[in-house]
Amino acid sequence: MGEYGGLLDPKSDYTKEVDLLPPKNDYVFSRLFGRRSHERVLVCLLNAILNGKPHIKSVSLDPTEYKKTRPDGKSIRLDIAATSDNGTRLQIEMQCKNNGNIGDRASFCQGRMCDDELKEGENYSNIPTIISIWICDESVTNRKGCCHEIVSMYKDNGVDPIEIASEKMRQFIIEITKLEATPKRFLNDMFSVWIKFIRDPKSIPEEFLNIPEVKEALETLTVMSSDPVTRAEYNARVKELNDFYAGQSVKYEEGLEKGKEEGEKLAKIESARKMLKKGLELSDIAEISGLSIEKIKELK
Repeated sequence: MGEYGGLLDPKSDYTKEVDLLPPKNDYVFSRLFGRRSHERVLVCLLNAILNGKPHIKSVSLDPTEYKKTRPDGKSIRLDIAATSDNGTRLQIEMQCKNNGNIGDRASFCQGRMCDDELKEGENYSNIPTIISIWICDESVTNRKGCCHEIVSMYKDNGVDPIEIASEKMRQFIIEITKLEATPKRFLNDMFSVWIKFIRDPKSIPEEFLNIPEVKEALETLTVMSSDPVTRAEYNARVKELNDFYAGQSVKYEEGLEKGKEEGEKLAKIESARKMLKKGLELSDIAEISGLSIEKIKELK
């Protein structure tokens, strides 16, 4: 028995006929992998990504909201936050769109998670390892592979080589559209299975449905997808995202138009200045540049 009652056989005709909600939607993702009492699905996903560094035995789910620490500050809300059995703090985000700032957002979120980790007088070495995982439905880097890990590095200074400075803050950026572009020898099987599941849950080969965590995830997703309340909440989230990005697009277009107008205005002013230097009459400059005689007098 799960959060939604009795679960289904993922190989049944009913399961195959259900219009499954997409796990790559952040609302569906957080409901699917961030469910209490079913943390083993999240553990399996994390171990597929981390590939034993570290190996996670269990996790406890943490609050996902970090409120701003000053009146003019910025609060954050994560899709999933958890702490592993060895004390590693974990942030998992499903990102539907490329906003061009994934790395900066990941760094900001890690910094906010550090805020309350140390008490006054405590040694800085007690800061836990914080791993930030961003799974992206669009290309967000110019790199060819699908999984990228970022840590603090020493650059080559001409004397010392490039080397890792610290692994206290680790970031993973996963671009699910680039899975096939990455040679299989660089990815473990479970990583490929979970990325395929997130991208298209019906694409999972049947032999992998014998894995208890994968089977549970598909069963749960099937029941979620059949629940009218969950589907209504999913539709509301999709509308919210569409409205947000439509607003972003409008602002972008408005910015382009404003920039174009400013550019044209500056070009007219520069042209008028050149004509003034050549001694043209103000009336002629006004006619050619489109500026008012008063504006040209100001330039003069």
